[in-house]
Amino acid sequence: MEGQVGAHYDIDHADQSSVLLTGGASRRMGFDKALISMGGEPLAVRLARILREAGWEPTILGRSPLDGYRFHPDDEIEHGPLTAIRAFVPTSHLVFVLSCDVPLFDGVVVRALETCLGEKEASIPLLDGRLQPLCGVYRHRAWERLCDVDSPRIMDWVEALDVEVVTESVLLGLGVHPEWCRGVNTPLELKTLLDSASRPVK
Repeated sequence: MEGQVGAHYDIDHADQSSVLLTGGASRRMGFDKALISMGGEPLAVRLARILREAGWEPTILGRSPLDGYRFHPDDEIEHGPLTAIRAFVPTSHLVFVLSCDVPLFDGVVVRALETCLGEKEASIPLLDGRLQPLCGVYRHRAWERLCDVDSPRIMDWVEALDVEVVTESVLLGLGVHPEWCRGVNTPLELKTLLDSASRPVK
């Protein structure tokens, strides 16, 4: 049920919150991406903790709850992330949407994207010429647009929004390395990303 919690906590939904998507099938990875070990903890746990510490209290959208966090079940793993997003009802003015496959995510990403939002409906990074809608800040009213999107594709939702596209150079100027926004889908992508993180940033 929506609002299920593993432990009691206080939350202020007035201004900002987040959703963490953990319900994907992870077929190309070969195992649940939410369970990728980062610093001795599962990636989903790490990301939820970072979002909370950044002041964007997360709701988990997935098959299983995380102890201490709000939870909304997403059992439609075959239908993609937009199905879970559509079923979620935001109660804050701003919502940060994050998938559980961004191993190097840092809380400064959220602040940087919020800074870029302006009056737009969403602020989304552009990496290698591709938008990263599952690592972006959205206004509450972006959910109203879902009524007009008869598609399971998240990019069809994004294309219906007034989006601030945040390029890699803008991210760097805000102190955000683009790799902190990058998701991975395969073991090779994961290894390549983690290997790049061990080298000095130019």
